[in-house]
Amino acid sequence: MTFPSAVLLSGADVVGIGAATLDDLWAVADFSDLEIVAPALAYVQMGGGPVATALCVMAALGNSAVLMDNVGDDLEGNSILQGLGMAGVSTQGMRLVPGARSARAVILVRGGDGARQIHYLPSTAGELHLDEEQVSLIRNARLLHLNGRHEQAARKAVKAAREAGVAVSFDGGAGRYREEIRDLVIASEIRILSLEFARCFCGTVNLEGMMQQLLAPPAKLVVLTDGVRGCHVRSSDGEAFHQPAFAASPLVDTTGCGDVFHGAFLHGWLQQWSLEKCAGFASRMAARNAEGLGGRHVLAGGQVAE
Repeated sequence: MTFPSAVLLSGADVVGIGAATLDDLWAVADFSDLEIVAPALAYVQMGGGPVATALCVMAALGNSAVLMDNVGDDLEGNSILQGLGMAGVSTQGMRLVPGARSARAVILVRGGDGARQIHYLPSTAGELHLDEEQVSLIRNARLLHLNGRHEQAARKAVKAAREAGVAVSFDGGAGRYREEIRDLVIASEIRILSLEFARCFCGTVNLEGMMQQLLAPPAKLVVLTDGVRGCHVRSSDGEAFHQPAFAASPLVDTTGCGDVFHGAFLHGWLQQWSLEKCAGFASRMAARNAEGLGGRHVLAGGQVAE
């Protein structure tokens, strides 16, 4: 079932394929392996998911964005769609699956250091199968953003993007490498990967060796993120530098910081900024996101701004 979108797009700046979730975030004084009853420090509910959050950031910065995923027709699914719409992301590419459960997560965030414990309930809405409308949206976009979810749909999307001359970016998050999605990384021109993902992909811990492998055609840009140690950026044109991380003050929650980094960096890329400006802006936005609770904290109160 197609979800009726208030924003009908014929040519979006970015189309993303990835899982959208509904997150319940609880700030707690400490974690415990005992049965306890204790007051929480704070609570917030908001949408989540790596690609979904990156697109929300891009939309807040003025880009037209479309997310593609399946969600259930439950209350959680409607909350997910409402959150996307409020962030400015078109839901024209979303599909409602009657009777299915939407993805949810409960995230405990420890006060003081932002450490997390995440418990999630996966969606039962099934794999995404692209229809003609979705393929048309991809063909008319400027950028296709993937992270390995909905593998078969992603492969069909890459094929459509290549035929139409649409650039492909890949988000390789920590702990998310699977050999089955190797071809999707290889198909991308823009590769923003965690250092851990890159090590698994390349089979080496040597930074120079990883960069050489990852810059094989059709790659034009590689960004390796390393948390508080910043990121390493290299282009096929030979530009190379290290971008230090910005400190969050205060550090509250690191949920979604990598996703915000992706959205901010890709915004700069679409605006044809210098790579140094892209990396600096993305790092600042990621740090700002860590100063509050939730993966999309940076969207609150108009904090996303160039």
